[in-house]
Amino acid sequence: MRPTFQDKPFWYLGTGAYWFVTSLKWFVLFLLQPLQVAEVVPGGEKNGAWGMIVAIGAFEAMIGPAVMGWLSDRTRTRLGRRRPFLAIGAALTSVALLLLGQANSLVFMAIAYLFLQISDDVATGPYAALIYDQVPENHRGKASGILSMLQLIAQIVAVGIGLGLGKIGLIYLAVAVINIVCAVITLAIWHEPAAPERHENEPLPLLPKLSLRSWTEPFRSSDFRWVWLARFLVAFGFYLILLYVSNYLSDRVRQLTLFGLDLGQPKNGALAAALVISLSGAIGSGIAAKLVDNIGRKKSIRLCGWIMAAALIPFALIPNFTVIFCVALVFGLAYGVYLSASYALAADVLPNPEDAAKDMGIWQASVSTPQVLTGTVGLLVDAGNKSSSGLGYTFAFLISSAAFLTGCLLVQKVQASR
Repeated sequence: MRPTFQDKPFWYLGTGAYWFVTSLKWFVLFLLQPLQVAEVVPGGEKNGAWGMIVAIGAFEAMIGPAVMGWLSDRTRTRLGRRRPFLAIGAALTSVALLLLGQANSLVFMAIAYLFLQISDDVATGPYAALIYDQVPENHRGKASGILSMLQLIAQIVAVGIGLGLGKIGLIYLAVAVINIVCAVITLAIWHEPAAPERHENEPLPLLPKLSLRSWTEPFRSSDFRWVWLARFLVAFGFYLILLYVSNYLSDRVRQLTLFGLDLGQPKNGALAAALVISLSGAIGSGIAAKLVDNIGRKKSIRLCGWIMAAALIPFALIPNFTVIFCVALVFGLAYGVYLSASYALAADVLPNPEDAAKDMGIWQASVSTPQVLTGTVGLLVDAGNKSSSGLGYTFAFLISSAAFLTGCLLVQKVQASR
């Protein structure tokens, strides 16, 4: 029984508000913090330094969402199982963003980034169970599509904030304020069923026994393993692009002109490319919200894999911004459809209803774990660029193309969803 679910726009948008700001936050960081790092690190080492910061946060994120989700599965309060974690995590996240805005050394940035990652996990680990908890299976494609659309619209807003405010400190301040506003909206809309009363001899909800088996149990399901691995590969490919695109435009694409219009700074080029991906992706998500429940998750994902992989080849080989912009348009459409189908697919294959948030947290680790690898790839990117101008970037983006295709084709192995 899911008494709080309403198949109405205000419910989808209200409960998805925190999903929106989570995307906004990380998109701003991945686009602008490499430039913040470059201000305090010598040019030839900036990719490695930025990659190491991401890798440090990713190590924590490999277990953080699952731990918080696991705790929320066992929490019983008048506010529900998930909502207290969202409230606390959102508040800490805004504090972390303010600290990042003041960071003026590599060590300070690394500490503030790790604090942000931990705070984010407190909120989003339990929050990730939203679709499974409250959305019926025959509406999951629609819910997933709307969340994906909000995620991509957030990236458009991130571009607007980046271009409009300019200074990194002001940008982080704006995101911190939006983070609180969106958390309040979600908490106001997202009501949970009342928790059952705790028996007298039952252990306290926040002190349950931790066992290794609870973490390995979902991987006993072959469907969960395939979905996890597929998402891992796609996330690996995505972060290879996102982490290093700002520096790629700065080092490799000498003239940032779009159909004759001079964009000026590399930051503007990165934001323009991000804008077209997000706009076209939002369109793709909107279309997919209506189609994924009908044509199936696996067919949608396989088709998107071929399109995204093909689009990345000219991106890697042709350092011309107009070409990059056109390729980004095609990539964004396919990526928007992919996101819509992938969230619904994950909810379809969760093995245990009693551990939904924990298992979704483990699934989320398929997104954070690749950041460890893509972070360390920064050292290889620097090494490749030293041997031949731009070689490191070309190598990274071609690997990204292969990862997208492989990850999307693997979903054919899933049996519990169509």
